[in-house]
Amino acid sequence: AGGWSPLESNKYQWLEIDLGERTEITAIATQGRYGSSDWVTSYSIMFSDTGRNWKQYRQEDSIWAFSGNTNADSVVHYKLLQPVIARFLRVVPLDWNPNGRIGMRLEVYGCSYQSDVASFDGSSSLLYRFNQNSSQTVKYVISMKFKTLQKSGIIIHGEGPHGNSLTLELYKGQLLLHIKTGTSRSASADGNVMVKLGSLLDDQHWHYVGIECTNRHFNFTVDKSTQQFQINADFTRFEINEISFGGVFSREKSGMFSKRSFHGCLENLFYNDVNVISLAKQKRQMSIMGNVTFGCSEPANVPVTFAGSESFLQLSGAQQKDSMSSSLQFRTWNKEGLLLTTELYRDAGSLWIHLSEGKVKLQISKLGKILVDITAGSGLNDGQWHSVDFNARKGRLSLTVDKEMSSSGHANSLLHVASGNHVFLGGCPERKNTQECRNPFHVFQGCMRLMSVDNIAIDLIQVQQSLTGNYSDLQIDLCGIID
Repeated sequence: AGGWSPLESNKYQWLEIDLGERTEITAIATQGRYGSSDWVTSYSIMFSDTGRNWKQYRQEDSIWAFSGNTNADSVVHYKLLQPVIARFLRVVPLDWNPNGRIGMRLEVYGCSYQSDVASFDGSSSLLYRFNQNSSQTVKYVISMKFKTLQKSGIIIHGEGPHGNSLTLELYKGQLLLHIKTGTSRSASADGNVMVKLGSLLDDQHWHYVGIECTNRHFNFTVDKSTQQFQINADFTRFEINEISFGGVFSREKSGMFSKRSFHGCLENLFYNDVNVISLAKQKRQMSIMGNVTFGCSEPANVPVTFAGSESFLQLSGAQQKDSMSSSLQFRTWNKEGLLLTTELYRDAGSLWIHLSEGKVKLQISKLGKILVDITAGSGLNDGQWHSVDFNARKGRLSLTVDKEMSSSGHANSLLHVASGNHVFLGGCPERKNTQECRNPFHVFQGCMRLMSVDNIAIDLIQVQQSLTGNYSDLQIDLCGIID
């Protein structure tokens, strides 16, 4: 009674609000629990469209800690400098009255958020052909938001007379804007321009994109960053007369690009004040290729962030006595870090899978002697998602990175390789180098997802609810790394 107060006051508590629909959240106000010594002195907020894959609220390019209450009754009100659009909101207490417990009353201010959304499956697109008058305009403005889990794909492709073209491509989590002018007398950069913006844009969160062209002058915006440039071609105006969204519409033209079409969602897509998605719903002036749906389905991937020097995840091992397998995906900027370790079944040795100089290494050691040493992949500290698959059976060990045989390593061993009682990911508990967990390497700092041990998928939500495993200093259901 009197407000929210969890049974335990620790850093793993949060208050989650379902607003019922996507809402533009503009302000938040807090009080302590009525008639008590329970109040929160500092907190952060997270938000989500689905109740999964949370995003932390940032201000001035850092995770923002809001100052809370100093007593149970005073109201502390904050207007957000940048409104949040979400259905779900989490308030995470960071600190509270040392003479009481976590306690809070909360009000959230905002209004309903309306939008038009279209989903593309990697082989679908929309084509918008302009009438003659609109194609002669001297100014083009394209604006939208997008979200995706795929790191590459063509989002926009426009063509005009004389070989002019505009292409917006997602490539390894960055946005590339390609401008080509077919009438340029030179094949140099004067007539062909490529501009890069953003990074880590394949995080399944909404990102804003704006492209503005006036004659030969361009403004290109991704989220809060803008680049201005101009094309120094042999004409005074850049023109396009048809534009496709989600990929290159014509099957004959798709061979021009090595990258696949876009797999994800576009929202509030406007071309010169024309609501493109609304036109597509009405089937006016638009051609649709493939399966374009008017909604945004959300994948169920649950990431986890290993944020600090004490981060680790501990799980039960020994699911299979005659073999061992593990798989995971990770993204990091660090060249070094422990991915997985276990003390092998029947004291066969210590197994480590770790990053070394941006490569994945598998090592098995016993009594200080390295018995197995396999290396796969390279340059894996580029912030992209990379997969690691390890299998050991009947004396044959294999380590594969990104599902590519060219990025794999193999070894034969007389060792009996099976996981021990526990498997650790990211690091070891604070009591380092126990008999259960030894880590002679750096801890892992970054994100993981889609983890499995001995062909059993790791349910991170059950881990978060303390139904399985043990962990420290993890941020579950979000990937918190930034550029």
